[in-house]
Amino acid sequence: MTDRILFTIALAVSLCFGYGHCWEQDLMLNVNVRDDYLVVGALGWFPIPSVYYKVLDYPYAHRYAAIEKDFEEDPGRLLWAVYYPFPRYMYSALVATPDSVYVDGKGDFLSMEGEGDLGMIPPKDLKLPAEGDSLATLSPNSMRRIWRGDAAIAPLSAFDVIVSTLIRYRKWYADRWDVDRISLYIDGSFFRQNRFHELSPLIIALKEIGFRYVKVNVDDSDDAFCFRSMEMAHREIYRLTGLAPQMDDPRSFRRLVAPNLKMELARLSAMEFLKKFNNDIDRILGEVTGLSKADSDMPSGKVFIPWRADDIKVRGSRSAKDVLETIRRRGPELCDIYNNFLKKKSGFDGRVVLRFEIAPSGEVVRTAVAYSSTGYEEFDNAVRDAVGQMTFGAVESGSTKVVVPLTLYQ
Repeated sequence: MTDRILFTIALAVSLCFGYGHCWEQDLMLNVNVRDDYLVVGALGWFPIPSVYYKVLDYPYAHRYAAIEKDFEEDPGRLLWAVYYPFPRYMYSALVATPDSVYVDGKGDFLSMEGEGDLGMIPPKDLKLPAEGDSLATLSPNSMRRIWRGDAAIAPLSAFDVIVSTLIRYRKWYADRWDVDRISLYIDGSFFRQNRFHELSPLIIALKEIGFRYVKVNVDDSDDAFCFRSMEMAHREIYRLTGLAPQMDDPRSFRRLVAPNLKMELARLSAMEFLKKFNNDIDRILGEVTGLSKADSDMPSGKVFIPWRADDIKVRGSRSAKDVLETIRRRGPELCDIYNNFLKKKSGFDGRVVLRFEIAPSGEVVRTAVAYSSTGYEEFDNAVRDAVGQMTFGAVESGSTKVVVPLTLYQ
């Protein structure tokens, strides 16, 4: 038995090193295309923050305009950017081409949130470049001097945001064997509603940024429909770009399980996961101590504060990491507030999203509850007031606006 185990381990190690990679080392780039957002995944598990969009109708084309959202329930505000309008009469539909949208010296889009209801009005502070200015696009060596008519302001395409992310990741992981391969996980509604052609700008851009193989997976409960849709999608992609369908490399242990698992996990809300996790812990502790959760009269509510700086919105002179560290240090105080209110009204949970502003001195000058699903206004206000009492480190100048979600569970 021992010899068999040692042989299996030796075989696995030899295959991994002999072929230069195993599935854990693969880049596994993928784009998940859903009804209201797109998201890039890499290394099988690592997702980039979702890019939310709103479909705008233009003559002869739809534009998947990027939306800035402070939290999931936020309706969002349209983003506007500076584009190279070629051809001029179609600049509003020319999307996802690396040579179409201008960037600054850091590679970030020249973009701002719109004004008015949902940001539908172009922002006044987003100015066209002056004649003679030099600007670059996402394409390599694309610096050009701007002359009259060489720039226009249009809604920022969500496809452009995805293309920017893919370009960055291919540059970072250029040594990976599968850096020229990508998988598309597309919601079945795009095929049932005959909307697959609306993704053409994104698909065409895949070839422009260097991909050679594309694999399509359709997310739908009807397996036969999925198979027919994938066949049609591969034919259309080949017709548009000449990109061949991606085939699994037989040398690799890689299986396209991780992205599928990620899609399944995405269907579970964070609160559902936390509830299950907490219940499992309670069950294990009960088995060890001989007590159950019902044996205690003390509330056991928890307040989940995001771990990653990317999970909160920070605009201003402070870093999201520093702001989050201060909030997390006050986490026990927020838990105490939750448990005190559970004594008054047991069983409530949900999400509370707070919006506040930090003055340069470090004091919180204004707070507001941007969203709540607790149905308990008195508790929401108590959490808001507690955050309003927090003190952050002083900075030289400039206020900072923060949006942070808190998840409550028992």
